[in-house]
Amino acid sequence: MTTSLTQRKQLILHAVVDGYVETAEPIGSEWLAARHDFGCRSATLRNEMSAMSDDGYLVQPHTSAGRIPTTVGYRYYVDHLMTPARLHTRPHLGPATGSERAQNDVHDLVRDACRLLAALTEYPSVASAPTGGDVVLHRLFLAQADARHVLLVMLFSTGHTENRVVELRSAVLPDAVAALAERLNARLAGRSARDLRSGTTSEGVMPVTDQDAYERVLAAAEACTASLAEDQLFVEGANLVLRQREFQDVLRMEQVLSVLMEGNTLMRVLQELQREQGISVVIGPESRVEALDCCSLVSRRYRAGTRGWGYIGVLGPTRMRYDRAVAAVDFTARALSAALARSSFV
Repeated sequence: MTTSLTQRKQLILHAVVDGYVETAEPIGSEWLAARHDFGCRSATLRNEMSAMSDDGYLVQPHTSAGRIPTTVGYRYYVDHLMTPARLHTRPHLGPATGSERAQNDVHDLVRDACRLLAALTEYPSVASAPTGGDVVLHRLFLAQADARHVLLVMLFSTGHTENRVVELRSAVLPDAVAALAERLNARLAGRSARDLRSGTTSEGVMPVTDQDAYERVLAAAEACTASLAEDQLFVEGANLVLRQREFQDVLRMEQVLSVLMEGNTLMRVLQELQREQGISVVIGPESRVEALDCCSLVSRRYRAGTRGWGYIGVLGPTRMRYDRAVAAVDFTARALSAALARSSFV
């Protein structure tokens, strides 16, 4: 159980976090006294740091070494002491108008945002695709590829599209394909992805001669919706892990890279720990994933139109530039939401 910090101890903790982030070396009282004016001698600083270690804010990795922040120390710093950095550059994300991306998928914008965030922070960036839970099917389109194949395209409220080539048992005429699209839209358009997956949609009345084609295209539409519901995580800059001293250990680096590339673990962390729409900072063991005990995840929810949403963030060491990471994640999430709002997809 931790205790509250006096003003001097708050200043010391702030300086230790900043110093350790900068140097990646334990911070001693002499180092602090030489660089900051705390109004006391180094011996007093040493006593204060010892007391802060007893209270759980700092830890001494070796007997003769200085001290580094604990998870508790980082948490106090993030919650009470940190001021988000001011970004010197604010690059534009996404088109000025939706027409510039008329043929592109909403996922392109999410990937672009990931790349931007990795460049701003120099940490690996992650983003989830817009959730399918509240996504609505705007409309489906059918186009005849040949006599026995039709192209199915489904446009959802997030701007995401899914498509399938559907093979039919017998040849169909163009007029029959158009009628089939009209009847399927009467049944499915405006329905949520949840309803489409569960089959709770009103049944249309189909002529018997079109029943096989109807059922085949309907099955393909359900497969498209199921695909939309699958969790998808975009990762950019995974190689940036190699720049961090904490990950020079081969085993630790492999664990972190495995979590990044596998995706499901990070998706679960986002889903379990992200309940608010503001910035979320998950530090070390707070993720409840052993492989991420040495990592922090800074993320924020973004909006995809009026219904869909996802998360975007960065994964780095607990020795993270939290002030810059928080500012960059906040900016990128807002920019992504604005770009998706401007897009013709949503």
